[in-house]
Amino acid sequence: MKILFAWSGLTGYMGDCWRELAKAPGVELKVSVDTSGSLCGGRFEADDVMRGLDWSKDLPTDWTPDVVFTVGWRNALCRAAALRDWGENTRKVCCFDMPWEWRLRKILARFVLWRYLRRFDAAFVNGACAARYARWLGFGESRIHRGLIATNTRRFGAHVGGRGFLYVGRESSEKGLDVLRAAYERYRSEGGTWPLEIVNGVSPDALGPIYAGADCFVLASLYEPWGVVLVEAAAAGLPIICTDACGARHEVVKGNGIVVPAGDIAALAAAMGKISRVEHVERVEVCELGVGGRIDGELGRELAKPYSCEAWAKRVLDICGKLVG
Repeated sequence: MKILFAWSGLTGYMGDCWRELAKAPGVELKVSVDTSGSLCGGRFEADDVMRGLDWSKDLPTDWTPDVVFTVGWRNALCRAAALRDWGENTRKVCCFDMPWEWRLRKILARFVLWRYLRRFDAAFVNGACAARYARWLGFGESRIHRGLIATNTRRFGAHVGGRGFLYVGRESSEKGLDVLRAAYERYRSEGGTWPLEIVNGVSPDALGPIYAGADCFVLASLYEPWGVVLVEAAAAGLPIICTDACGARHEVVKGNGIVVPAGDIAALAAAMGKISRVEHVERVEVCELGVGGRIDGELGRELAKPYSCEAWAKRVLDICGKLVG
């Protein structure tokens, strides 16, 4: 099976996923990546992220894939992969994480992009939010596959704890860091004692110990189509606080966390208070949080399993098998 991924940027978690796929028997994988965008965290070398992979900044020549996976419609490299005539036997999959929203641009996309979208045999999206958008764009339910973004869950093992709340990610406005900091100040003013650690720009290999040292993961995003950090936190067995703007909440934040309205400082501070009032937040026990319900951090490990690199590779092969036969 010859598989091409045409991608719009570099992230450590996709590098891990591609390496897992490349190990599968009978798979010939090539990856074309536009490296002009920022890397995950913005501080990693492309050769490190893509080590061991057959990759290039350009589309391959003199090589015909059986299946092409390409991201959306905005990136020039990805559009070129979708528009190229690879031959009548090549199948194409449109990958995207955009959620459905009642916004004019999202509504019009169905009509503006129909000539482009009809080139695809299937859609590969993150979860429920993006699947709804895929249906609006004209993909029938049988052509929509979920689980686009996964991560190396093997990084996250034994818990150490003792470092309080943790946020991992970029320092950008959509991540709601101003809201997070304001909520944390309110939490401290109301007697809270847990520290807050904000981490960005670290190597993927350093993530395991960082998550292991935390007691609760907090994501205050104002806009977050998916949120792979929620999968990482769940895989680490951490209780989670996130906003209702996070797409992954439907899949990996259930009995293991608290969801609050995006931008609601008071609700976020209250959730932090509920979590930290538990004397010991351990992954092997269920914590009774009164009004907040029961938060079982260990449940997150089960919820994260479908988003491991191994599960992702099997999912991609299943999509290819259905398309190629």
